[in-house]
Amino acid sequence: MKTFNILVIDDASMIRDLIKKFVRDYFPGAKLFDAHNGQSGKSVLLHQEIDLILCDWEMPEMNGMELLQWIRQEPRYKSKPFIMVTSRGDKEYVVEAIEAGVSDYLVKPFNRQQFAEKVERALKRHGIEGRMAIPEKTASSSLEVLTGSSSKTPTKPTASLPKGVALVRTANGAIKCAIKSLTDKQCIGIFKNEGFVPGVLDQVSVDIEFNHQGEAKVMRINGFVLGITATENKPDAQLFKVTLTLMDEDPNKHQMIDEYVSQFR
Repeated sequence: MKTFNILVIDDASMIRDLIKKFVRDYFPGAKLFDAHNGQSGKSVLLHQEIDLILCDWEMPEMNGMELLQWIRQEPRYKSKPFIMVTSRGDKEYVVEAIEAGVSDYLVKPFNRQQFAEKVERALKRHGIEGRMAIPEKTASSSLEVLTGSSSKTPTKPTASLPKGVALVRTANGAIKCAIKSLTDKQCIGIFKNEGFVPGVLDQVSVDIEFNHQGEAKVMRINGFVLGITATENKPDAQLFKVTLTLMDEDPNKHQMIDEYVSQFR
């Protein structure tokens, strides 16, 4: 396969590393570059020839939409494949990205097949032929931390969430849990088993409704399941405690978390 260059842009270092591992496993002919926000990604683009861009939306200094708009105005990159990889799957965000010239849109959390197909499609659109490699799947693969193992479409919130409740979305399903503690690194919640229980190391997107400066918003924070334990010592326990490690490193999200927590003090 012809060598090609892929730029991965995300403010969370763990997510960048996992996406890069994914690309190495499935597209061994790729040379990888990474950046922690749109501004540093722009610097890479000014100094390197890049064939495909995988970019988060919400980042400090320059977000993914601002970078996409800049790219589409640059003759050198006007037609380059640009995949927005983000937890923002609401219709208005997708429409905005399409109008700005995004090549494809991938909502976190996503499964292996969705990621691989979108990247391969984007590369072919750029004129790079050859199918992806298919590595053997292992139960403990760190790839699964990023993507999960199901092709089920992620659940999105359909109604307002009560105060103090989070919607935890995985590639396989979703749960609503009462938030017991929340910091910029960890979220602990209690949920009732209603037919779906996330797995340890499942990648998640945590939706929390938040009143920010008088305006209702939904925070979306990326992370993974660190642990799940039953709250009762019996086999038919219905209540579980879930501990989530949060991976977003965006200072704006950290500030909103602080403001959210302050409402309960």
